[in-house]
Amino acid sequence: MIPHNRITWDSAETAAAAAAVQSGQWTCGPRVAALEQELARRAGVQHAVCVASGVSALRLALRALAIGPGAAVLVPAYSCVALANAVLACEGRPVCVDVEPGAWNLAPEAAEASRSTAPKAVIAVDTFGMPARIERLRRLGAPVIEDCAHAFGIQHEGGLLGGRADVGILSFHATKLIAAGEGGAVLTQSEAIAESVRAWRDYANRPPDGTRLNDSMTDIEAALALCQLERLDDMLEARRQIAARYDEALCPLAEASGAFHVPATPQARVWYRYAVEMTSASAEKVIDELAQNGIEAVRPVVDWRPADGPSCPVADAAYERVVSLPLYPTLSGDEQAEVIAQFRAVCEAIA
Repeated sequence: MIPHNRITWDSAETAAAAAAVQSGQWTCGPRVAALEQELARRAGVQHAVCVASGVSALRLALRALAIGPGAAVLVPAYSCVALANAVLACEGRPVCVDVEPGAWNLAPEAAEASRSTAPKAVIAVDTFGMPARIERLRRLGAPVIEDCAHAFGIQHEGGLLGGRADVGILSFHATKLIAAGEGGAVLTQSEAIAESVRAWRDYANRPPDGTRLNDSMTDIEAALALCQLERLDDMLEARRQIAARYDEALCPLAEASGAFHVPATPQARVWYRYAVEMTSASAEKVIDELAQNGIEAVRPVVDWRPADGPSCPVADAAYERVVSLPLYPTLSGDEQAEVIAQFRAVCEAIA
């Protein structure tokens, strides 16, 4: 089975993790501080605060923005449930907003139509590595959080990803662009936001409070993330080359068969995922057919929305039709050729 995801690592990560263990400093220590400094530099911001996970970063960022009971927070209708969970953890109210066709990022036009909810914050995801339209979303007048778990390390429209909004957040889960097993970070120019996150990531020696949890990152995770950051540019280039080979093989097939649409290819994006949108067959059918032939493809996002939520037709179609094909730096040419061949066979069978 060719897996959908594979972590990119070598002896550098092994040595870094071993050194962290041997140091005896396993919890939030000097490697976390070094990672925070490097993340701030790569995002072009004054402050980076490392935390336990991406959802920790979201929750603590929302808390720093004073999101509380009943506060409306706009979230993309096509997105990970972690966004809604973070809002709910602050007793806020996640408001689903439809996404842009082909990019699947929160649509500014749909967000503007949601002004009547009086949003107190907006969460915009750089979905599958496509930079969200942060500048347009900031015109709403509410603080914007840029979720960069899928995209980091490049510039877009003159700004570095992670530094374009009021807050940027990262996840270092094993399947993310920068993998450390677990962990996350909050990126910001605001000293007040950074200090709030630092104060609330640890419950030790604080008054009892059910919202103050253990949100610290370990030095072992930070050691791994530092290695991943060192190789990030090379990994981004490897991903770009793999996506270019997919485009070369699949664009003619998409045009000839009409069975699917290839992802958007702007000049500046990160190729975290190569996600195609089927036009007639369901994602589930295509994924099942590929699995029978040794290819692990996935529906990259699972629909978590309540049944009585607002109408979001683009998101509805994405949940039903989007298939993510294997894409990672260690995907070999032979493996990719097999993915393309099997996907072609599935498309020909359903045409």
